[in-house]
This record gives sequence, C-alpha cells and structure tokens, in this order.
Amino acid sequence: MLSTIFHTLSSSKPLKPFRTDYILMNPLPRTSIRSSGSLSRYILLPYNPSRIKAALPRAIQQSRTMSSTITLPSIYNSVKVEIPPHISLTQPELIEFPAFKSWISRLTSSLRADNNPDGYSLRHIAVTNVVRFGSTKIGFLMLDAVVRDAEDKVSLPGAVLLRGPSVGILALLHPANTPKNNLYAILTLQPRIAGATTSMAEIPAGMLDDHGSFAGAAAKELEEEVGITISEDKLINLSELAIQSSPLLDSDNTKESIGLANAPPVSENPTHETEKSKLDGLFTSAGLLDEVITYHAFVHEIPEDELEQWKGRLTGEREKGERITLKLVKFDDLWKATRDSKALCAWALWKGLEEAGKLPY
Repeated sequence: MLSTIFHTLSSSKPLKPFRTDYILMNPLPRTSIRSSGSLSRYILLPYNPSRIKAALPRAIQQSRTMSSTITLPSIYNSVKVEIPPHISLTQPELIEFPAFKSWISRLTSSLRADNNPDGYSLRHIAVTNVVRFGSTKIGFLMLDAVVRDAEDKVSLPGAVLLRGPSVGILALLHPANTPKNNLYAILTLQPRIAGATTSMAEIPAGMLDDHGSFAGAAAKELEEEVGITISEDKLINLSELAIQSSPLLDSDNTKESIGLANAPPVSENPTHETEKSKLDGLFTSAGLLDEVITYHAFVHEIPEDELEQWKGRLTGEREKGERITLKLVKFDDLWKATRDSKALCAWALWKGLEEAGKLPY
C-alpha cells in the first residue's frame, strides 16, 4: 500500500527539494520505513496519479470510488440516479421526498414533445449532497441533472438545490376610523446568516413543511412570527389572483404555458389533484432553486391607539432559535424600506391587483 510521500530522500547528503515529486511504494503489507530498517523493499517512482492508482489494490480503489445507482420509476422514464458512497439515501427516501417528487414530475412533463421543441431529455442525475432535519427527514437535496438536446450537442446547466415550496405573508395593519389605504406592513427583523446579517427586515415566510396547504402554512407562520391568529379563509392569495390574469396562461391547463414554468406534473393518478400540485407562486431563483413562494395577504384591523404597541414587539419560537422583532413600515414606502425580495414581490402583486381592480379589499 501507499506508505509515505517524500520530497527529499534521507541520505548522508540530503537532496535539495525539487519540482518533480517522488513516491515510495511498498508492494508488501503496510510496514513503516522506520521499523523496516531498510529501504530495499520500497520502489521509487515519479509521482504520477494514474500509475499510483493502478498500483493500489483493486479493493481499495473500489471502496473509494464506488457509487450506488438507483432507477426511477418508468413514469419518470427510468432515469438513473447516482448516489456517492458518503451519502446515505435510499430509493424510497428519494422518490418520496416531496421536493424531489414535485421537481422530477414537472420536469418530466416539461420535457415532453409538445412542451419541448428542442428535444431536450434528462439523461442522468447525480446526487451531490443531502441535508437532513433531525436524523431522518430530508430538508435539502443538491443534485446535478444531465439534460442534453436530441443531437447530443448541447448540455443545459443542471445544478439544482431542492427545498420545496414556501409561503410569504404580507401582513398589514389598518388603524380603525382611518382611510382604507392607510396601511402599515409588518416586517420581521431576524438573523439571517446566509445574508451575513443579524438583522434582516423581511415579511413573514416559511417552508410548506407538513401544514397540508399553502394557506394553512401562511396562517401558521403569521401566528408564529407576528402573533396574529386567523382562519385560512381570511387570507388573500395574491399569487393565484395574479396568475389567473396572465395572458400567457394555457386556458385548458393541460400543458405548460410558455414562459410560466407551470408544466402539470406527471402522475400515476392524473385525475387526483391537490392544492400542492398547483404552481401559483413565484420562483425565487430558478437558475438553482426549485423554491416557489406563494404570496398571501391579510389586513388586520386595530384600534388607532394600539399602532405604537406593535413596534418593537418580540415574537418567534424562541425554543427553536427564532429571535424576531417586529417593525412597522407605511405600506406605500415598503418598496424602499427593505432588501427582502419577498416583500417587494408581495408589494408589487398587491399594487398590480389593486390597479387591475382584482384585489378583494
């Protein structure tokens, strides 16, 4: 086995370091140079990775490079998925991970002939990382998807981070006995390490998780982060109202609308539709993330003299590490009061629907 790499060899007259590395190979079972008392059993070879690899026992090579391969069901065209040896992931885990199931279903649908004039096809998937929530639940999945055209000349960028859908909530306060458009947006101030800050101003938001519906998740986030308890039917689904007004939307909802990335997912039971299969939200960064955020709004009526009490209120689930402080901003000024793209999307949806006369407020 490989024993030691030397830049110089021990001798009565030490050699000066030189650019070409050399390596001592011991063809016998592992024995240290110090204990052997002699260098006679070692072979001196110029450092060449390919020669060294060839010299290593086959079992060692395989243990370092062997990856497992699983095959997706035929509904997904039996695509092969490679999983490296350091990642523990079974086929049932992968296929039942909601974010992967939604992504592969929609991609398979989008690559069908009527949506895909360039003839792109998914050839192969390689899982590169898995992040779990706790010991078992998959939270994030990173993969490389190999997608090439029919002539095998063009390969599309295929790095994908799967995390699943989220909800964003535009929570508005309306002081009683004031004009209807006298609205204040509630922002949460909380640490965001990925944003390199301990105080990011943003609208309440969260992953869909196991809440069962986007509206249910929105109501839960509103309660956790803002402290307002409401029923789901009081929420205004801004995303749904907006996409229903799109001139690009396929009227039959049977194929992908050009430019809207809303291919209906393939399914073993096409007649079974759930709210989760809808794609009303907006992509946050479609060049890498699968995340789609559905935006909801809610107007909370309060006595005018209570407005100041909302400023600086502490909220969040402290036992889960949430450290949230509330901040109020005049709604008309929201577009210039935060660097949170979710807040800007929600503000633009509200303004657009209001201008189009489609806002139920």
